[in-house]
Amino acid sequence: MLLFVCIEGYANHTKGGTMNYEYLGQGSNANRVRYRITLYLYTSCLLTNNQFDPTISFTFFNAATSEFISNDAVTYEDSSNAQNCTLQTCYPCISPIPLICYKVVTYSIIKELEKNTSGYIVSYQRCCRISGINNIQAPSNNIGDTWTVTIPGTAIANAEKNSSASFAFNDTAIICEGGNFNFDFSAFDRNNDSLVYEFCNAYAGGGSGNASPNPASAPPYASVPYSGSFSGAFPMGSNVTINRVTGLVSGIAPASGVYVLTVCVSEYRRGTNIKIAEVRKSLHIQVANCQLTQAKLNPEYISCDGFTLNFSNNASSTNIQTWFWDFGVAGSTSDTSNQQAPTFTYPDTGIYVIKFVVNRGLACSDSTTAIVKVYPGFFPDFTVAGQCKNTPIQFRDNTTTLYGAVNFWSWNFGDPGTLADTSRQQFTAYTYSNSGSYQVSFVVSSNKGCIDTVYKQITVVDRAQFQVSNDTLICDIDTLQLVAVGAGSFLWSPNYNISSLTSPSPLISPDVPTTYYVTFTDAFGCQGNDSVRVNVKSFVTLDAGNDTTICLTDSVLLRPFSDGLYYTWSPPGSLSSLLIKNPVAKPLASTTYYVTSSIGKCNTTDSIRVRVVPYPLVTASNDTLICFGGNAQLQASGGSSYAWLPAAYLTNNFIANPVAVGLPATVRYVVYVRDTLGCPKPSVDTVWVRVYPKIIADAGPADTSIVEGEPLLLKATGGDNYLWSPPLYLTNAGVAGPVALPPGNIEYTVRVSNDAGCFDTDTILVKVFFVQPGFYIPNSFTPNGDRVNDLFRP
Repeated sequence: MLLFVCIEGYANHTKGGTMNYEYLGQGSNANRVRYRITLYLYTSCLLTNNQFDPTISFTFFNAATSEFISNDAVTYEDSSNAQNCTLQTCYPCISPIPLICYKVVTYSIIKELEKNTSGYIVSYQRCCRISGINNIQAPSNNIGDTWTVTIPGTAIANAEKNSSASFAFNDTAIICEGGNFNFDFSAFDRNNDSLVYEFCNAYAGGGSGNASPNPASAPPYASVPYSGSFSGAFPMGSNVTINRVTGLVSGIAPASGVYVLTVCVSEYRRGTNIKIAEVRKSLHIQVANCQLTQAKLNPEYISCDGFTLNFSNNASSTNIQTWFWDFGVAGSTSDTSNQQAPTFTYPDTGIYVIKFVVNRGLACSDSTTAIVKVYPGFFPDFTVAGQCKNTPIQFRDNTTTLYGAVNFWSWNFGDPGTLADTSRQQFTAYTYSNSGSYQVSFVVSSNKGCIDTVYKQITVVDRAQFQVSNDTLICDIDTLQLVAVGAGSFLWSPNYNISSLTSPSPLISPDVPTTYYVTFTDAFGCQGNDSVRVNVKSFVTLDAGNDTTICLTDSVLLRPFSDGLYYTWSPPGSLSSLLIKNPVAKPLASTTYYVTSSIGKCNTTDSIRVRVVPYPLVTASNDTLICFGGNAQLQASGGSSYAWLPAAYLTNNFIANPVAVGLPATVRYVVYVRDTLGCPKPSVDTVWVRVYPKIIADAGPADTSIVEGEPLLLKATGGDNYLWSPPLYLTNAGVAGPVALPPGNIEYTVRVSNDAGCFDTDTILVKVFFVQPGFYIPNSFTPNGDRVNDLFRP
């Protein structure tokens, strides 16, 4: 099987890496040791200036106290690209083939250290990772990384002469989503010590506010915040594990995306359990959206509800061209299919071996087998008996099966307060210490391999639940039956005029108010208590209420005052109900209603009269049309009091005939008319007073000049009708534009009106100049927009 691993990178730095050390011998004296500390960082093949640090810092700490020792600048030694083959000839059974390219940047320093018992911790920190990492809480691009290695001290004999294990660089591969994969995280050790591998927490380091801590922060180092069910021990979910001996990571790849995966290899002195050192390798692994050409089935298929099953390949790939299924029916040649997702009906119950082949006889062929068990007629169920906390609640298996026998039961009673809320018995009991709702799950299986889970929500109560009669009334000459409902026993008290203390339905006949108490006990010892208050009356109190008046077509709610239990009204026809305490009456004429109130054999009767009067008959004046700023006479009749709304422009809005004065616009007046002799509610009418638009008369420029003997065309605007005065020297005084030929100065007034008689006036002064023939050139003008001497002209 071909395997691929995408290594995804940081937004501005690395894609992972590892730090180790190499013992180089004694230092400048017998108390000093020389080491080469090397950091291998995986970065993008295409780096920008912001994504690559030519010089970084290694920070040294005392391994026991975390005391700062030194901070050393380290310049990179080498950077080489590693890239997978992307040709289809390399991986003919994978599609599509993602491009993988990463650069291994090497930083190395030779450091001479004093011998000590605890050793040293070397660290380098950098921020930040990329956004959207699947197994880290968002925002992952605010989380950095810490690369660190511990150099052992002299507390372990000769440990200071040890060289750490080194991981191999074999990371140009791709993991396809949902596919099986193997990924080698093995390391080699120069000292031939024993190596043990395990998943471990990835470290955070640096942040958006301090991307390159210099020096690095002191240990211990915090883990990155894993998201959901992911953790350092399960960085790619529970389906991916690591071999502790070989370092082989394998399993079923999770959903596509980026995952932080860290492997710690512990170095033990061969033949002992003495741990000398530990080295970490951390990668950003991207699971690609690619497919392997693979035949993949469930390990086992079981049909417990029929003979027909549906099959499909659990792996998808665009490279699959053909499908072949053999459903494993012995002696049959017709139990095959070439469909991609076939359906097959087995002839009988039993166990079958199915074989599935993709690309049969072609390149990239693959095959697999699976077990099929056909045993229909499996119906899991269970019943629950009991209801109270602190008493055993019984759980009973009610499963039926047509084939084989039920042989496995697993109960989980859903009690969050304990882990001991389980059972493997067929019939069992569980006692809840608290009331509330619990989801019970019941897993049941048969010896034929059928298995299913049943879920039921149960309610546990503080006390036994049962029903009892409501508080009630009886007449002192009556007998009443109390009723309690529940599966169990009852005990009543007090023993006062009651037919039985243990009956669920005893008869009582108290002659004074009495409270009867009942204790209920179910079959599981759960108890509950309740009571019935029985008030005893020697007569029924009833007052139907005061007589009332309503307006015709209105309704009224009848509200008698009474301690009775039952009511009967009459006459019918205008009542909403004859048998309730508070019916709605809607009579069309004045009516007397009779009501009888009873408690058992005691009863009494009373009456109420509902008088019906008509609404006031209101009449308002007709709608009217007036000139702008004019007056309108309003008029209403039919009542004894009046209210006009709105009150604006009215001389008095509380009289029948107000005048609307000086209306500038149309108004809708509403009059409310009340009559103290009849219905107390008002009748309403409306009068519209509509107003003509204001007429603005314009006779032309206020003053104009002409020369003796020169005719002048007057031009008035603003309405429909025009009348000039005086009518002297005008061709026609009744038009908008007559011609005037006055012998001397004169002032004309024009009256402009509409057909309704609304009018306005304006004037114009005509000045006549007496001059000799020739041109008159003014020596000044006033261009101020008032239409007088605004133009300079001869």
